[in-house]
Amino acid sequence: MSAIVAILETSATKFVANTENALSSGSRYGFWMLSRWLQEALEASGVSQSELSRRLTEALGRSIDRAAVNKMAKGTRAIAGDELIAIQTITGMEAPSEIQVPLKGRVGAGQQVEAIDNGDIDTVPAPRDSKPGTVAVEVSGTSMFPALEDGYLLYYSKQLPPAEMVNRRAVVQLADGRIFVKIVRPGSSPDVWTLQSVNALFEDMNDQIVEWAAPIDWIRPR
Repeated sequence: MSAIVAILETSATKFVANTENALSSGSRYGFWMLSRWLQEALEASGVSQSELSRRLTEALGRSIDRAAVNKMAKGTRAIAGDELIAIQTITGMEAPSEIQVPLKGRVGAGQQVEAIDNGDIDTVPAPRDSKPGTVAVEVSGTSMFPALEDGYLLYYSKQLPPAEMVNRRAVVQLADGRIFVKIVRPGSSPDVWTLQSVNALFEDMNDQIVEWAAPIDWIRPR
């Protein structure tokens, strides 16, 4: 058992460190990522929250009640390093070595690209201090060059009305389902918007109906 714990402790060290960094900065992203892992570990192993509570209490020598386990699974309570190691041992499911976020697809920067929320399960490494709900998209096209090149990853965490993103660069979804990364400008009437490229070779997309505009939290070069 000691050998197994030693191996798990080694494999968990980087992830625990990432979580501690998130906690020190006030971010709750570490909670969210670990809660998803815990939910999947319990489901895959068939271990109930009540059983996990009992076995954690036995393994760690301190009381960890059912309510605490439920909060871990919901992401409202941190999972301590020794708890994470014990959970891996109990469920047999190893925690990820780094925080990942969903890669939702490709976003057009000049090209015609369909809706990105297509159920893909690809993931990419998350930036530090990512917010809950963060996802990434890959830039396709050159209309935002040199600010954003083809292949760049853009991370965003919330979808806002376009009126809140005027004169700002954003990931936008149009009414017809296409996704672009553009600068949002006012259109000819309050319900439409002009989408502008950084690259002067590309014409503006005038009077577009925009469903939402997402501020870009972080950019990762290819």
